[in-house]
Amino acid sequence: MNSKSKAPPIPIDKPISWRDWLRGRRARRETGNLVAPEIIRRKSSSSDRRLRELFKGDRGLPFTPTKKLRCR
Repeated sequence: MNSKSKAPPIPIDKPISWRDWLRGRRARRETGNLVAPEIIRRKSSSSDRRLRELFKGDRGLPFTPTKKLRCR
């Protein structure tokens, strides 16, 4: 296993920047895709009725790929 992480370290004494959060998200998704399928949302659950009411017929918010997120 490679000990060099692509994700930036999270500072203890200050908030993480948006740019660092995006870099970390990308690294976590790349690592996660190595061990699990990319889409892990359940097809159904016991909370479907409540979720569909909240999200106008969908079970949750649409996933935004990291590539489409911009740094501020």
